[in-house]
Amino acid sequence: MNRRILIILLFFPAFIVREPGYSQSRESVVMFFNTENYFDPFDDSLKLDNEFTPEGSMHWTWKRFQQKANHLYKVFMAAGEWDPPDLIGLAEVENYWVLHYLIKETPFGKFDYGIVHYESPDRRGIDVALLYRKKHVRVLSSRVVPVFFPDHPEKKTRDILSVLLVSRGDTLSCFVNHWPSRRGGYLESEPYRLQAARSLKQAVDSVRNVEPLRKILIMGDFNDEPSDSSLLLIKSKENLINFMEPMFQKKDGTLYFGRQWWMFDQFLVSKNLAESVKEVQIFRPAFLLDRDKGEIPLRTYSGMRYFGGFSDHLPVLLKLSVK
Repeated sequence: MNRRILIILLFFPAFIVREPGYSQSRESVVMFFNTENYFDPFDDSLKLDNEFTPEGSMHWTWKRFQQKANHLYKVFMAAGEWDPPDLIGLAEVENYWVLHYLIKETPFGKFDYGIVHYESPDRRGIDVALLYRKKHVRVLSSRVVPVFFPDHPEKKTRDILSVLLVSRGDTLSCFVNHWPSRRGGYLESEPYRLQAARSLKQAVDSVRNVEPLRKILIMGDFNDEPSDSSLLLIKSKENLINFMEPMFQKKDGTLYFGRQWWMFDQFLVSKNLAESVKEVQIFRPAFLLDRDKGEIPLRTYSGMRYFGGFSDHLPVLLKLSVK
């Protein structure tokens, strides 16, 4: 080795080349993001996805799909300040293939993420998923928690994703949610979200019956706010802390609709995990915002009009201290 280079390496270790994704961070970042229809441009005859094809009403082309994937990559990188999150919960992804494309065919591939995903019965074909950074996270098991509606068996919605994992030495039961929307009105749709809450409660109960001290991490787009009955049911019955409540009390939110902010995207954690929480935030860098409309989320679509933005939701971040 050249003598000058050897001296630099010995006395200035910052010059040492690190592997991609190298980090000395003492915190673990968790993200949840509703991607606003991360669809592929191909027609699936088993799903109602025709609008998201080149010939469909959204004119969803390969170029637009690629831009969407690269937008997601940009969000993930910015959230971790070039050291992306350990865990990324996602809503409104169409299938495994779009996730595989994201972690293999964009620059995001150098960080070696794994995928936890199951096809859900949602009629439009949108699912939830969890991406995990293999360097820091090991998945032990996963399953879906179905949400059934006994009074309306014909109604279908997204399954809840349940993942048992080890993150930087900590064992967590993680649940990723996307509860039924408010389409048709709040009161008319509320029973469906209450049923989703009951399904989540049963899943958490099943974990605690086996391991009472298991740390619980719940994330998702609940289509309800912290003060609504569905979230209160989960919080009170399961003795959880909703870390979005302080921001909600200040009228902040993750979705802008009807000229107001709504706090639909949330983190709830067990008290023994709350001790490790360093920070919770709504992630709103300038590039995610439409400044012409008052710094609201820069959407991919508004109705059928294509804006080429990121999502109609803002991501939320949870930062955990690492032992």
